[in-house]
Amino acid sequence: MKKKPNEVTVLSMKKLGAVLLCLCLLLPFCACGKKLPKTANKDFTYQISEEPKTLDPQVASDSGALIAIEALYEGLARLDAKGEAYPGVAEKWVSNSSRTEFTFTLRQDAKWADKNGTPVTAQDFVYAFRRALDPATGSKTCAPLFAIKNAEKIHSGQLGTASLGVSAKDDHTLVVELEYADPDFPALTALAVFMPCNETFFKSTDGRYGLDYKYLLGNGPFEIDGKYGWEHDVSISMARSDTYTGNSTPLPSSLKLTIEGTDNKITDPVSALTSKKVDAIGLTSSQADDAEAAGCTLTSFQNITWGLCFNTQSGLMKNQKVRTAFVQALNRSALLKLLPKGTTAASSVICPSVSLDGNKYLSLIGNRTFFLKQSSSAASLLSAGLAELPGQDLKNVSVLCPDNSSVKLVINQMIADWNSKFNSYFSMEPLDDDTLAQRIKTGNYQMAVCPIQPDSGDPYGTLSLFRSGETSNPARFSSADFDTTLAAARMKTGSSALSGYMDAETILSSQAVFYPLYYDKTYYASAEGVTGIIFHPFSDAIDFIQAGKD
Repeated sequence: MKKKPNEVTVLSMKKLGAVLLCLCLLLPFCACGKKLPKTANKDFTYQISEEPKTLDPQVASDSGALIAIEALYEGLARLDAKGEAYPGVAEKWVSNSSRTEFTFTLRQDAKWADKNGTPVTAQDFVYAFRRALDPATGSKTCAPLFAIKNAEKIHSGQLGTASLGVSAKDDHTLVVELEYADPDFPALTALAVFMPCNETFFKSTDGRYGLDYKYLLGNGPFEIDGKYGWEHDVSISMARSDTYTGNSTPLPSSLKLTIEGTDNKITDPVSALTSKKVDAIGLTSSQADDAEAAGCTLTSFQNITWGLCFNTQSGLMKNQKVRTAFVQALNRSALLKLLPKGTTAASSVICPSVSLDGNKYLSLIGNRTFFLKQSSSAASLLSAGLAELPGQDLKNVSVLCPDNSSVKLVINQMIADWNSKFNSYFSMEPLDDDTLAQRIKTGNYQMAVCPIQPDSGDPYGTLSLFRSGETSNPARFSSADFDTTLAAARMKTGSSALSGYMDAETILSSQAVFYPLYYDKTYYASAEGVTGIIFHPFSDAIDFIQAGKD
């Protein structure tokens, strides 16, 4: 029986569809026809130091969680190797002339990794931002959201979440109003706390969101590899997501985050790389040369400022004259001769990686320095300060420091200066890194040589650590003048902003809150033949989306 014309057309289209489907299946992995490079379709392993407390993007703060979230979720933008924003869920964005409002246009095909392929909408971002700022959420990572209009007032409980300057114009258009001009705002949206959250799914978890495989719903390039993919205290195994539709096709087939334990603790990072136990790892400065000699690729960021920090709420160091005397007694030229290998002298609490309006902050300030100079009147100033502190003396004054031989050389010189100038005896208290950080966090110290590492690449990110009431304030410093000056600088742009930040830093230095000593680096190494892993200077997150391997 002869087929009718329309029947022939239908059968032909079915055959054509089957052929096209087969062709797509034969390709390694692609947006149907886009062949991946030879370095693609490889498995990657990275070790994290501890079991993530949660994989809830609006709450998570530990480094392992942030690495996993970078893989499982995608924000409005992603960051390239230079730290510049490129399209994520948002295919494009525009701002008004004053850079105080951004409109993000979302990809039409962005999906959640559920069985229904639920679309990612602008409302998912509205809900996420509001939830992160809601005091009831208890987020400790929401400070970057303070750039949004009313965000800080919402977080402090002065306003409700509906007052936040973010709105969904339609399913694929998100409008964000800012408190101040910020041309780099799109880059902030790559941080974990800015990731979207599906309200329906979140509420279905009954408070367990992010705590286990079944309480996770991501939209990123990877997803947990089955119900046994997250083996608590052992590993988090992720596979390339079938639902991800971003502009950059994920190259790895899988990503496994092994969790450090007594049975798999890495004591020799370079050996772990060369033996292929891991494909990338964080290093100390002393290990960097060995890694490079072994053929590994190094990535480093000069994003840490070490200095002498005073607990401005302690019995003795709450007095500005006493703090100033301790700083002005130091022989800086002698100290700088003893700096650890690979470090450089610091002129500011703000590190070299920080930028303002696209320019390096330290280049903008030129030869300006932010520390008190040595003075022959240090001893008399100390006496004047002690006279204002009845019952206080110099007995049992010590300086906390890391248990590191190179740093202890610097501390020895500082102590020698104090002993000779003040005719008293001072000591150091070397501690492991975790204990040092904990002592500073709880305010259980008088002086400490410690690192300052901001979580954002603008001057505000560093200086805001010293705001009154800031939970991460290492000096427990409280100054209305500093707070007002810093807040005013944040609202400005260009030279006015630079001048404001310099004024704020002048307050820190003139009041002897933090005395900058040297800039240090964060080091990462990728195994030989590994390419495309993106490390971020101001976040513990690591992006594996374009990771390849020979």
